[in-house]
Order: sequence, then C-alpha cells, then structure tokens
Amino acid sequence: MTSFRTFDPVAPISDETIERYRAQVPPEVAELWRSQGAGFVGADGFFRVVDPARSAEMLADVLSLPDGATVLFTTALADVIAYANGLYLVVKPRFGALDVIQDTSFDELVAHIEDPAQRDEAWEWEPYPAARDREGIPGFEECYGFVPLLALGGRPDAEHLQRGGLYEHLAVIAQLAGQPEVRKVIDFGPSSPTDAADEDRLVSVGRSLFAKLTDAPTLNVIQLPDGLGVCLVHAVRGGGKIYVAPDESALFVGSSVDFEAGLGAFRDGVRTPPEKFDIDRGGNR
Repeated sequence: MTSFRTFDPVAPISDETIERYRAQVPPEVAELWRSQGAGFVGADGFFRVVDPARSAEMLADVLSLPDGATVLFTTALADVIAYANGLYLVVKPRFGALDVIQDTSFDELVAHIEDPAQRDEAWEWEPYPAARDREGIPGFEECYGFVPLLALGGRPDAEHLQRGGLYEHLAVIAQLAGQPEVRKVIDFGPSSPTDAADEDRLVSVGRSLFAKLTDAPTLNVIQLPDGLGVCLVHAVRGGGKIYVAPDESALFVGSSVDFEAGLGAFRDGVRTPPEKFDIDRGGNR
C-alpha cells in the first residue's frame, strides 16, 4: 500500500468522494485517500494531498484541465498536480506553465515527491524555503504567491512572496495572466544519496549516539527535507531527538523542544559537540 514516510492529516476524504473519483485515478491513489485522507506531506509543508471533490469545485472556472482530470496535490507555491489519461500534469501557474510526467507509476511519483534532491530541478520550489523560514508554513488552503505576479513583471525572490488563499491566488493568476501552456516533460534527476545507503549510515550514527545517552531506546526515523539528513526520535518522557547531517555532525534536543524548532536550529548550523554525548548516564561528566 502506498503511503508517505511523514504525513500530517488535515481531514478525511469521504467514501462518497472516493467512489466518485476512483475510476479516474490509479488504484493506489484511491487507497491513499481512504487510508490517509487529505493533509501535508513531509515536514517542509510544500506538498499537500487534497480532496478531489473540493479542488474540482474550487478550480472549475479557474484552471482549464482536460476532461476527466483529477487533482491529487497542491503545493505551497500554488502549483497543482493532476492525473489524466495516464499522465501526471504539473500545473505551475506562477510560470504560466504546464509540465508533464509520463511513464511513471504513482509509487514512483510519491518517491519523487519525498526526495529532497528533486525539490529544485523538478518541482522548482525556490524561493519557498526562505519564505517559510520567515513566515512559517502556509495553511492547508493557503500558499505563497509572487506580488506582483511574475507574468506582470514581478521578481522571483522571497521578498516578493506573500501569504494568502490558495484558490483566490489561482483565480487572480487566471484572470490577469491567462491559462498555463504546455512547457516540457519533467525528467527526474538522480535520487538523493540519503535515500538509501547514506540514510542507513546516518541512522547508524544516530543510534550509536543515542546508545551513549540511554539503554535500548525505541527510535522513530524521519528523513529531513532539503537533503539535511535524518532525525531519530526517542518519543518518551525525558527522551529527545537527534538530528544527523550528511557529514555525521549531530544536534541533540530534549523532548520539550518540538520537531520544527529543532529542525530550524539544525538548519541554521547548530550542533552538539561530540564530547557532549560522552556522558555518564548517572549525570556525571
């Protein structure tokens, strides 16, 4: 069954909606709707699984999609990913572009969505990270939009991104800039090296560090966005989290520090000196 490594549900998708749209999408999509519903994919807030009925209603007079197209995802930069006739259509209204993904299964699409190495080239998510760090992850039906629009001479930098309603922003683009036009077929580059062997290596580093702090911890592993590495979570009272970078440097934060706060510090380069892990478990150094 297809699932995301990290998923923050927002709302269920009704059986009525799933029954209505399941013939138009791969079987894995309908199962994902049933098991996970609508919500945020990953910790960076960029991709969102949407309710297809809700998106169809809101985009009916906004985007000109092919007959039978079903919206699966939106992004924090107001992109729309739909499925139609065996293809995935990646609509990027900010650029006036419609890109196509072909010869790709839904499981492969999910892998590309979760792969930090694809964020820049395939999904063109810059300058989202800077805007997110400044103002936070936009709400489920919010986005960051360029003001003025790129089609009207706006500049593609974080200072010109403003947070607002997703569907309202798409309507404004459609009214002022027209419909997106087919631009290219997306060619996904190599997968992130932290997806396989490197991820195992970083997890081993994190486990060895936790072993210095406590006996037999039960750890959950989260792959970090942007190729930052992994986070190992010991989710018990008095536990904590260890963020491990590709260079094997690490940051430990206590259980009182939430994931996003720890990730922000880790992203900013804060690290725990290696000698700090070499402590006596009774509290003596």
